[in-house]
Amino acid sequence: MKKKKPIRRKCHNCGKMATNPLVYHIVPSYIFPYDIPLYQKNAPKTKRVDLKGDRKISVYNFCDNECYIEGRPKVKV
Repeated sequence: MKKKKPIRRKCHNCGKMATNPLVYHIVPSYIFPYDIPLYQKNAPKTKRVDLKGDRKISVYNFCDNECYIEGRPKVKV
């Protein structure tokens, strides 16, 4: 059985490649007059990264906590 190569991601702050990055997700919330979809147990699921439009999320990879604190993206409130 072949061993898989480790997955490497580029750091958002310093640009180094990290094999085990700290991943930071920004997920937008629903605004009140918006209809929140009802939960259905057997409905097909969509991954966070596949959402589009105003529901799209942002994914940031950092090599360690120091890079995360230094280059953390600002969240609009």
